[in-house]
Amino acid sequence: MSGAMRALVDDVLDCVALECPEAYLAMQRALGARRIGLAFRHESFSLAFAPAPAPAAEGWFSEQPIAIRTTARTLHDILMGERDPLDAILADELTVHAGADDLVAAAEAGLLFVKGAARCTSLAPMLRRLKNLAEGEGES
Repeated sequence: MSGAMRALVDDVLDCVALECPEAYLAMQRALGARRIGLAFRHESFSLAFAPAPAPAAEGWFSEQPIAIRTTARTLHDILMGERDPLDAILADELTVHAGADDLVAAAEAGLLFVKGAARCTSLAPMLRRLKNLAEGEGES
């Protein structure tokens, strides 16, 4: 399962960028130079959303990423409306570490992303992939 969540996240982001570019650009603007660290059960990676064109200067991205830890199952259940994000946080199934300004920016970017993703006609196969990953977590 190594790399499966990263590939899925990349595909969903590409889908939003292609099918709903205004939402993707708004998400980029909301995040600015912030990085997002994502950790799932067996996989972790970092995302950066540099507004185009990306500056060439080294060190442009912020030092402290927004860090999110969860599982494919929890993510699936939240996206499908089967789990409330606050309940997942209280149950320690979703952990978010960020400063106040970063948290506000991440929440705004997340809302913009969801609005864009909801308008993507090719998202259904990716949601099935997430469901398959969530079901596979019980086997490990």
